[in-house]
Amino acid sequence: MEYDSKLADIIASLPEVTGGFLYAPDRGIYSNQTGGVVQDESLQQISLKLTKIVSMMSVHFHDTGGIRVCFRDMILFGTMIQEGHWLFLLHQPSLSPGMIKMTVQMALNIHTEESPEADFSAEPQEATENLQTNDNIMAILLSEESELRLPLENIHSQLAHYIGPVAELVFNDSVEIWASNNTPSLENLPELISMIQGEIDDEDDRNEFLNSLQSKKEE
Repeated sequence: MEYDSKLADIIASLPEVTGGFLYAPDRGIYSNQTGGVVQDESLQQISLKLTKIVSMMSVHFHDTGGIRVCFRDMILFGTMIQEGHWLFLLHQPSLSPGMIKMTVQMALNIHTEESPEADFSAEPQEATENLQTNDNIMAILLSEESELRLPLENIHSQLAHYIGPVAELVFNDSVEIWASNNTPSLENLPELISMIQGEIDDEDDRNEFLNSLQSKKEE
């Protein structure tokens, strides 16, 4: 199937869609049809984030076939079109999820049962579905009596400010790895921060993230 032309047809059929592209982990973003809405530099950053999201989904959400990321005035909708390849659309919030799913399914002639869709909000949200081990760790570390609750909540909040929708997955995975390698404590918290800062691609943002944590610590 010529997915490039199908992508163009979908964009043309829905006025609320401002553009789209195809993505594969081994190729990155290709068939870019955003029409100048997104700059090349921004697409490169998006491609890096998508690689992390898809990698995390393959570990934690095996049966997920869709992604929906909500920003303030735009939504990024993605659906798997074949193994390892995804179709992504940028559209206005006024376009209903049902309409866009139906249009994509019709254009691609998809008649399979609908797969769950991973929904990453632009604001950090409490995880509702994750590995049981991770849930137990987070429940303990973020309990009212935990000395780590406030520092961890601050790290999570600051991370979301700089990397947006993927912060929830990055934070939870990092904490799980950190907790499995150490006895979680305030003393070894810098090790967690060191792990997490590597997920912020922009150097200036990374430095601001570290400075914001230091400023909070000194309050």
